Amino acid sequence: MHAVSPNDAFLDHLAAFCIRSRGFEIDAACRDAVRKVVLDSFGVVLGALDHRAAQRARRFAACFPLSEGGARLWGSGERVGIEHAALLNSPPLRAYDFNDFYLGRLGGAHPSDILTGVIAVAESAGASGLEVARALCLGYEMIVAMSDYFDPDRAGWDYPCLTALGATAAIGDMLGLDHAQFRQAFSITVNANYPSLEAESSEFDAHGELTMWKRFNGGDGVRHSIYACHLARCGVEGVVRPFEGKFGYLAKLQATTDEAAQAVRRLQGIERFEGIARGSFKRWPVGSRGQSAIQSALRARAAWQDAGRSPEAIARVTVHADPGVYRHLYEIRVDPFAPRTREAADHSLPYIVAAALVQGGIRPASFEAPLRESPELRRLLDGRIEVVQAESASPSNLLSEVVIEDEAGNRQSGGREAAPGSAGVPISFDTLVEKFKENLGTGRAARAEALIAAVADLDACVDMRSLVDETMA
Repeated sequence: MHAVSPNDAFLDHLAAFCIRSRGFEIDAACRDAVRKVVLDSFGVVLGALDHRAAQRARRFAACFPLSEGGARLWGSGERVGIEHAALLNSPPLRAYDFNDFYLGRLGGAHPSDILTGVIAVAESAGASGLEVARALCLGYEMIVAMSDYFDPDRAGWDYPCLTALGATAAIGDMLGLDHAQFRQAFSITVNANYPSLEAESSEFDAHGELTMWKRFNGGDGVRHSIYACHLARCGVEGVVRPFEGKFGYLAKLQATTDEAAQAVRRLQGIERFEGIARGSFKRWPVGSRGQSAIQSALRARAAWQDAGRSPEAIARVTVHADPGVYRHLYEIRVDPFAPRTREAADHSLPYIVAAALVQGGIRPASFEAPLRESPELRRLLDGRIEVVQAESASPSNLLSEVVIEDEAGNRQSGGREAAPGSAGVPISFDTLVEKFKENLGTGRAARAEALIAAVADLDACVDMRSLVDETMA
């Protein structure tokens, strides 16, 4: 039993939880959740390798090549150091804001960001699938707990200050850190990584896009965690009071004493891994507030066609949106009916709905310039779509209903329900397989099947290098 340090009790509690969790079972529910996270993340990455940020990441990788050892970039195979791999696999994972997310009581995060570091370390060490599963379960547990009791936005910090804690827990577990080493690893992690919320400022860059650093931001926090764990393993010591000090983590986040105490009690009360199953997935490449609207539009379109009507006959579209959806995807947007960039399009409720109705599906390419200017889309966006704020919000404040009509008065609703993977609605592995295949496209169908099979059999993987092999085109 480790005594609580008089210097920083919060730090001691984090380290103690990581050690205690080694007695937790990786049960069937955990393994199923891990497979979903890994499959979804690989699919998102492999579908975004052409993104500008991913191309720049590979250019950077070419500056620091390794002939052996280290870890590789998924899908393209460049071999670099493990810190670089954790950083450079992040841009395609975050390129289209398409990986998982967790909305906590106070904060939120993209927990699967830590996968880039966990797999880099696993590949370097030849770790097994079960070792990766345990590390991910611990990392997610930490991120979920911290997101429930800390709000980085309050003080102008971005979510990687939460995911970095999960990454340090996960990577430290894989490296076998003891209690004292975990203390130093967490200390080094938080003292070196205070990501500014300016990455989420919504300011457009010279290309009309949100800052490219938004795609690197999460991976940079994970990169910090890798070297923090290795430094601690080698006996390097961090600052004495990284959390409770005058200029420490809790002060920087403007966390109250009660919030910190609640976070500690939460960790102390955890008896098994459950956090990895509490995250949400995005079925389509838009933010969480757009998922229900897409589902409703696609359902309305399918029922419309089943009745023998053509999408070209749609004369009016009404979108009834929860207040949170209405504000975030419509009210605050500069010109939601004529988005001029990809970023503006995938944050526009009218555009999202119109694209789903016209294209019969939503993929990353749905927001690129050629499709944005198509006559079919413009026909709906030029005066045929009305967005209405719902009188009251659903419990999740994420729902929308799409209603379509023709000139004859025929009317079809797509319903107002949460999409799979969001607002507490579970998503099946098979549904994520569909998303995965859509991301890879028909040209890589054979590779998709091989990687799906490898992820489904993750428990039997004795060396994660073989799984990374399967990501290569």
